[in-house]
Amino acid sequence: MKKEYLVADELQCMFLEGSLPGIKEEIVNLVSKQLRTGDITIAELIEDYPLFKDKVIQAMERIPISN
Repeated sequence: MKKEYLVADELQCMFLEGSLPGIKEEIVNLVSKQLRTGDITIAELIEDYPLFKDKVIQAMERIPISN
């Protein structure tokens, strides 16, 4: 599965857990949709949405690594 899709799912989970304070649900939904559809890459997300940089890194760290 593409890393962008996994990060999108993890950002949604983090929002529901309350781990994204100050970030509106609409923004999380928009960013997640863009990641899932390939409209934006993780690198572009970090560059275009500086508020998400640390959260994207956290999301990537939370994704289990499979072989």
